[in-house]
Amino acid sequence: MLVRPDKLRRKDERPSSTWVIFAEELRIHLRSRWYAVFTAVVVVILVGAMFLVPAIQGGEEDASDDPGAEEDFTWLGFIDESGLFSGLEWDQGPVSYDSVDEGLAGVALGEIKSLFVIPTDYLNRGKVKQYAQFGGRFPTNPDAEATFRALLVHGLIAERLDPEVTARILAPAAYENYRVQEDGTAAELTPLAEEIGGILVPILFAALLGTGLAVGFSYMMQSVAEEKESRLVEVVVTSASPLSIMGGKLLALVTVGLIQAAVWVIAAALTIPVMLGGISGAGGFTISSGLWATIIMCYIMGYLFTATMAIFVAAITPSVREAGRMGGWIPVLGFAPFWFSGLLLVQPDGLAAEILSYTPLFAPTGVLLRVGAGSDIAGWQIASALFGVAALSLLVLWVSARVFRAAILMRGQNLSRRNLWAALRDAD
Repeated sequence: MLVRPDKLRRKDERPSSTWVIFAEELRIHLRSRWYAVFTAVVVVILVGAMFLVPAIQGGEEDASDDPGAEEDFTWLGFIDESGLFSGLEWDQGPVSYDSVDEGLAGVALGEIKSLFVIPTDYLNRGKVKQYAQFGGRFPTNPDAEATFRALLVHGLIAERLDPEVTARILAPAAYENYRVQEDGTAAELTPLAEEIGGILVPILFAALLGTGLAVGFSYMMQSVAEEKESRLVEVVVTSASPLSIMGGKLLALVTVGLIQAAVWVIAAALTIPVMLGGISGAGGFTISSGLWATIIMCYIMGYLFTATMAIFVAAITPSVREAGRMGGWIPVLGFAPFWFSGLLLVQPDGLAAEILSYTPLFAPTGVLLRVGAGSDIAGWQIASALFGVAALSLLVLWVSARVFRAAILMRGQNLSRRNLWAALRDAD
C-alpha cells in the first residue's frame, strides 16, 4: 500500500520518500493478522515444548543411578521373607508390608504401583514375585523392575562394604568418550544435547524461514501488483522515483522478517536449552553466537531476495492474476533444499550440499540445513554464499527499478523480452 503523493517529498520539510513508504509498509505489515498469529504460534510451541519435554523425561527412571535416601521410592512396596534387606527401610524408601494381602490392597488402592515379594531362598534362586496392575496384550513393568533391581543391589551391599565402594559398585563408570581421528589424534565427543540442538535449531529455523518467505513473497507481490493495476502507483511515481518506492517496500519486508526472527531467536534461546537440558544424560546445551549470527544473516538475505523477486514479478506483469501465475514457483525455492535433506544428512559437505548452499536461489535455507546436517562449512564460506544472495538481490532490484516506469506506461500489456530489454536499456 502506498501513501498520498503530497506526503512523499516536499523540499526538506519531509523525510525522503523511501523512508515514508518504508514506515507506512512497516506499519501495515506489523498490524497484519497473519504476521502476529504466525509469530505468536511459534513462540507458544517453543514454550510448551520447554515444559513438556522435561516432564516426559522426568517420568523415566535411570537404573544406573545410586538409589539414595533423598529419592522417593514410596511408590513401590516389598515383603522381605529372606531377612536380607533391612537396609531398604528408610523414610523415602519402598513401603514394607507384613503380608501379601496387605500389599495387594495397597496396589488396589493406588498406595503403591508395584509389590515385590522377596522369598526365603532368594540368594539361591534369585527369584522375586511381582504384583502390579499389568495392562495391554504384552504386559511389562520395566520402570518398576529396573528401580527395584537397583534397590536390591543397594540392599545387598550397603551394610557389607565401605560406602565409597558401594557408591562405585552402583555407579561404576561415567564415560567420557573420544573419537579417534584419521591422523591418530583423539577429540572428545560432543554431548548428546549439543548434537541434538545442533541439528534441531538450524533445521527448525530453516523451516520457519521457508514458510515466512512464502508468505512474505505473496504479500509483497500482491501489494505491488494491486497498486499498479489500480493505477495508484502512476500518481505516486510522479513524486517518488521507482527505486524509492521499491526500496521502501523492500526495507519494510526485510525489517519485518528480522523482527520476527529476533522474537523467535529470543524464544528459542530461552526454551531450547531448558528443553534439551531436561533429557537424562544428554549434558548441557548452549547455542553459540556464531549459529545465531548465521540464522539472522540467512533471514536477512532470504527476505531481501524474496522481496526483490516479488517486486520484479509484479513490475513486469499487468495484473495481480498474471503476477500470481508467473511467480507461483518462487515461494517453492525456500523449501527446495528440504527435498534433498536426506542427501544432506549423509553427505553434508558433498556436491549437492555445496550447490544448495552456494546457489543464491536456495542459499538462505540451504546454508541452515547444511549447518544442521553437521557440515564443516567455514564462516567465510557462509559469508560468501550469503554475499551471492545479496548481490543477486541488488541486481534484481536495479533491473526492477529500470523497467518499473516502462511497465506502468505499458498498462495492460505483458513485457516481452524485446521491450523488456528496451526498457532496461533506455530507462532513466
